[in-house]
Amino acid sequence: MVNKHTLIVIISIIVIAVTLGYSSLNLVFVKDLQFRWHQEGNFDLLSTMFGGKLIVCNDSDYPASFQRYSFNIVYDDQSLGMFSANGIVALPHTSTTIDGKFSTGDKQISQILFASLDTAFSGSEQAARIDISKMSATTTLETKIIGVIPFSITQEYSGQEFLDMMNRKTSCDK
Repeated sequence: MVNKHTLIVIISIIVIAVTLGYSSLNLVFVKDLQFRWHQEGNFDLLSTMFGGKLIVCNDSDYPASFQRYSFNIVYDDQSLGMFSANGIVALPHTSTTIDGKFSTGDKQISQILFASLDTAFSGSEQAARIDISKMSATTTLETKIIGVIPFSITQEYSGQEFLDMMNRKTSCDK
């Protein structure tokens, strides 16, 4: 017969291992979430200033949860503003729409530069008189390990890569 204390220790170790394992699975699958603008192919920077929606696609076989998704638009090393959306639990093989809000320190400057960047990215770089290679975006996906330890996944994109990501189809799109 196994000692009562030994049995309690073994059960505790199993519970801790299962909790860590499940939480680690979330980290694996949350990295593979796909994000795009809610209107496929119609993303432009100016539209982010008025709020908007993102599509979150979870093409894995397991649910993935996150607390917040945000992207910061930068031009010439100056932040033009941040779009931020609260997180969800994304069910397997589904897409979900989440609402977001834009915040900036100077709305007028952001509006002017976004309009110019949108013009430049649409193929009229000469008319916009703005260098699109100076634009970049940083996305941050915030989640938690074991429900309490914050963990962030940050990715940097060039301006064109970011626009392509926001306009592309996800694996969940039919």
